Amino acid sequence: MPASLRPDTPIGIKYADDTWHAISTANDWGRCVLDALGDHTGAVLEDTALRHLVWFVPPGGVDGWPTPEPLRLTLYRAGDSLLVPRLNGYRGVNVWLRTPKANGLFTDPNTLRSAMESLVGPLDQAAGRSPVVVCHFCATPTRDAQVIDACESFSTGTHVRYACHPCLSTTGGDRVHLLAHPEGPR
Repeated sequence: MPASLRPDTPIGIKYADDTWHAISTANDWGRCVLDALGDHTGAVLEDTALRHLVWFVPPGGVDGWPTPEPLRLTLYRAGDSLLVPRLNGYRGVNVWLRTPKANGLFTDPNTLRSAMESLVGPLDQAAGRSPVVVCHFCATPTRDAQVIDACESFSTGTHVRYACHPCLSTTGGDRVHLLAHPEGPR
């Protein structure tokens, strides 16, 4: 792990530099990306308070990537700050799902983008579309869902659960789940 990524305290603000860059996704559909990547992922950090997963890529690895609002992507390039814990995590709020030591630091950017696009469709076509959420029942990313529950938490804010229409319907609904659906959400 580069020295610029190792915090001196249990958790610290680190700045992307010429040794690492990163990209974050919403943790709901980001977990589906993590599953899709399997052993092809490097280090992955989860911040449960901000509700995102962070992948580390070589510098310049995400240059030119679109960050459409519905996908809630954030790019971390030279000078951008990121809250990073030590390898044992920080109070269950900021934890390593895949540690840099065990899997290496970097995820190949092309493999990462391919995994994302296999779940949510082309990144460059996501602007202006509905946000991607994950069905509470079948864990499938979808743009066609209904809110089934929302609760407030002092520490993490509002948490919303969604259900896709097939899971809501006793007949299976008229929408197709998005997993293994190459064009992504409708």
